[in-house]
Amino acid sequence: MKQQCILWSVWLTWLALPVLTLLAFLFIGWPAALAAIAVGVTWQILYIRFFPRLSNSLGYGSVADVTADPGVSVPVPNRVTLYTASVCPFCPLVRSRLANLQKQLGFELAEVDVTFRPDVVKERNLRAVPVVETEGRFWVGNATSAELLAFLTKSQPNAEQAS
Repeated sequence: MKQQCILWSVWLTWLALPVLTLLAFLFIGWPAALAAIAVGVTWQILYIRFFPRLSNSLGYGSVADVTADPGVSVPVPNRVTLYTASVCPFCPLVRSRLANLQKQLGFELAEVDVTFRPDVVKERNLRAVPVVETEGRFWVGNATSAELLAFLTKSQPNAEQAS
């Protein structure tokens, strides 16, 4: 299974919480509605927090990092954009790895949360997150630090188009 979050599933996740809250309110009452919100938000936080430990058993495989050593000075792009969504468990992993590479290599890193940004999704033709974009090239899905370094230094020929 590819290590990425399909955007329609992200939106369904966000839609499920208010629907379940409304159903709980209509059939049980306010205490159940408040409990549905509390359980739903807590579940999402815990899922993202513990995802690296759960990824194998969920069928995604390992999300362990392979460190990158830039070694000698390598040319990198000036600006890198990371497109994320709020309930994607892969986005914090890629964000952290890019932040570490940014400290080593000095590029500008911009993050765009597309959870509620259909204009950006349509404009960039995004279908899944995380997406790393630089110089018109896209990397879609989770990536190790070594893969990100190779992509940023253009030594990775397998960069995908966002789809």
